[in-house]
Amino acid sequence: MRVKFFCVPFLVILLHAQAFGQSRTNLLNITSDPRGPAEVVVCSQNLRNFGVYSDVKKRVPDITSSELRLQEQALIRRFVKAQCDVIAAQEILSSSEQGAKLVLEKLSQGLRAETNRFFTWEVGESSDKYLRVGFLVAKDRAEVINRTTYRNIELPKISENQKPRFFVREPFEVQLGVKPMGEGAIKVLTLITFHFKSKGGGSRDPTGLEFEPYRMEMAEALRRIVELRHASALSSGKTILLLLGDRNSNFDSASAKILEGALKLRQFQGSAPCRLSKRGVPLCKAGASQPQELFSVLTSDPRIKERQGTYHYKGVYSWIDDILMPAVALPFAWEGPTSTGKYAAGVIYEPSAASDHALVWVQLNW
Repeated sequence: MRVKFFCVPFLVILLHAQAFGQSRTNLLNITSDPRGPAEVVVCSQNLRNFGVYSDVKKRVPDITSSELRLQEQALIRRFVKAQCDVIAAQEILSSSEQGAKLVLEKLSQGLRAETNRFFTWEVGESSDKYLRVGFLVAKDRAEVINRTTYRNIELPKISENQKPRFFVREPFEVQLGVKPMGEGAIKVLTLITFHFKSKGGGSRDPTGLEFEPYRMEMAEALRRIVELRHASALSSGKTILLLLGDRNSNFDSASAKILEGALKLRQFQGSAPCRLSKRGVPLCKAGASQPQELFSVLTSDPRIKERQGTYHYKGVYSWIDDILMPAVALPFAWEGPTSTGKYAAGVIYEPSAASDHALVWVQLNW
């Protein structure tokens, strides 16, 4: 069988992709879709400081090699359960890009052992000393066409008197060509993964808002980049655009609303109509909201929003991990061609050893 694989890779890959797709609907308990099996399953997972043991030990001194191995196995189990074709990863722990690639290569080897599927990997540049973002992409479903790291971008300021700030971990974009399950042309997907500033060390924030103003600036910068680089994807579904990652703030926070486009950073400047509550929720005068540009396939679905969230912090669950799409692309994520607002998406919490963040996923079909 191995000889046949290398001799006729396209045929074997195509047959494997078709067989894999036919099993998705039942495994994920999604209502039967007349469009057929999902073309691609996109996942996002904060890896919780996952890396090679020597690197992890420096950041998490009390971790053991057996605990790290257990975490690796738990991550693989989540990816297999969700049947991920593409995985956006945050908190890849490595001080170098090459080291981060080795981390994702290790996960790809685990996935191959469990699924017999080959995954390639892409890692973004990072200003963070320890953490990076990246992607794992199944070769039988998609090909990486292009990649871009949003480096050296000065963030817009809430106050003109403050010092210039930059992303702590730069967002990373990949463009994929997704192979059809059956007949048809390759579909282009643009995926941007991000990991905003956490609330950790919030006592050092002079505003007393656990760095929410910093996240607001990051959200404004990322949305502006999307508006400039991907204007056509916002207005037409020819190319499917997804933003996915760890916002480090709840879905009702100011940074979440700014990333979606419902609010803009300028509405919090000076005597503008919005201010922040003590927990970073926007308090605005009537009429401040604007037309939203990006929508969560998780919290926009009332059935999914009933879940407890994706992260537990200080005794409270919140939705800090998300998958966002423009309105024109949302039908690709519906359970069926007429299932308005019901998304083929979800959250996976188990095994808990994988991460302190849940895995989030969405199926796309066309």
